[in-house]
Amino acid sequence: MITIISPTTTMDFTKKVNIKNSSNPFFIEEANYLISILKNLKVDEIRNLMNLSEDLGKLNFERYNNYSKKDNLRAQSILAFDGEVFSCANIHEFNEDDFDFANTHFKILSGLYGVLSPYDIIEPYRLEMKSKFKNNSGDNLYKFWKEKITNKLCCELENQTNKILVNLASSEYLKCIDLKTIRSSYSFVDVVFKDYHPSTDSYKVKGMYSKQARGYMLNYIIKNKIDIAEDLKLFNEQGYTFNESLSSEESFVFTRK
Repeated sequence: MITIISPTTTMDFTKKVNIKNSSNPFFIEEANYLISILKNLKVDEIRNLMNLSEDLGKLNFERYNNYSKKDNLRAQSILAFDGEVFSCANIHEFNEDDFDFANTHFKILSGLYGVLSPYDIIEPYRLEMKSKFKNNSGDNLYKFWKEKITNKLCCELENQTNKILVNLASSEYLKCIDLKTIRSSYSFVDVVFKDYHPSTDSYKVKGMYSKQARGYMLNYIIKNKIDIAEDLKLFNEQGYTFNESLSSEESFVFTRK
């Protein structure tokens, strides 16, 4: 079973967690190619590309132009990303077995690196998958990455005992995968978290709560070494429980009142 998650726009390279293992991103050549394009952009062009403030535009301009320099900050991807999902996953509590399991069962989708394993060493960057700029495959990153990421995930699934792709990623990042190709050979499960709305007497996805729940689910899978989709239904944290009536074979819905 492989679980995919989204990256975050915020990063933190100061986490005091010791991980012995490291690796290079599978698509490092593709990342270098994208950086070569980004290096030619001016600050205002970078700001417009991702709707950034002036300060963030300047920061990422510097990141692109200093990319791969010897003294740059670097860390394993599972430590480098910050934000609700990674915070709620309580990664600082993981032991060596947890990290090893995560490395073979989790993949982080990335606008710059395509697909990252938790042990992959990365540098500070910002490049959202929805970003639109010309490359050798078209005018956006979906055209650049879709076939590459899909093929890589298929290869990863072939190495799994249970060939199931579990989605904890956002819709923005799920779009970079050809689900028709995935479904033709493997099982697919989308995990959804919904909260109760008294005004409408219904359950709806709440952005921030959903991100936090993905993090708790990430922790649950890794700590319990979950490798069967059915075992996901036993998740019962932060008030969320599996809602069979709202779920289907490909959509596991967890609700909270």
